[in-house]
Amino acid sequence: MKYKTEEFLERARTDESHSSVSAAEKTFADEAEAARVFSALKRKLSDIEEWNAHAMLSSFEIFDESGQLLETKKITTDAFLQISLTGTMKCDWVRVIDIHEAADEFIITVRPTFDPTSETPDKSVVSHFFTDESVNNFCLLKRGSRIGLYVIGLNEKMNSSDTEGTLETVRNAAVNLGAYLGVQRGEWEKFCHHFLEDVAAKQAD
Repeated sequence: MKYKTEEFLERARTDESHSSVSAAEKTFADEAEAARVFSALKRKLSDIEEWNAHAMLSSFEIFDESGQLLETKKITTDAFLQISLTGTMKCDWVRVIDIHEAADEFIITVRPTFDPTSETPDKSVVSHFFTDESVNNFCLLKRGSRIGLYVIGLNEKMNSSDTEGTLETVRNAAVNLGAYLGVQRGEWEKFCHHFLEDVAAKQAD
């Protein structure tokens, strides 16, 4: 069986200059234990408060298209996620475009989008350091007694044209130098490890 996560990883390997992969993997004592952890991970990965609990430098909020903060913290298709990364001077915005759920796989896919909280939102302006050609896939995959949690970025291209001012243009240009991108990728790597290890430890208690 070919998993979507494996397809994303292959695409990332064939286009390394426009891709990123952050990952954590863990092997459990048996498939039954792996199944319990997978179920807990899937539930928690759907909850934006769990993202906040397992991030290091980032914070997350969930909004609707009208810019209203949602009371529910469950991540759903079409929801807008505001991502704040310490030291980057502004927030980035993505929209959930797909949630894939199978027996041993769970994927949340997001795409850069406009800021719905702007006083007069312009849907043609992408408020993110990547263009809206990019997608980020938060992938949870169980293969036997082994579980992997991956953040896979595909078709990542710097957003230098659709910016709202000099400050954002400078911030986006820093990606080309690798400064911001290095921090962001390191943050996703820690996110994967903390998420997987914390949930696995709680299931073992």
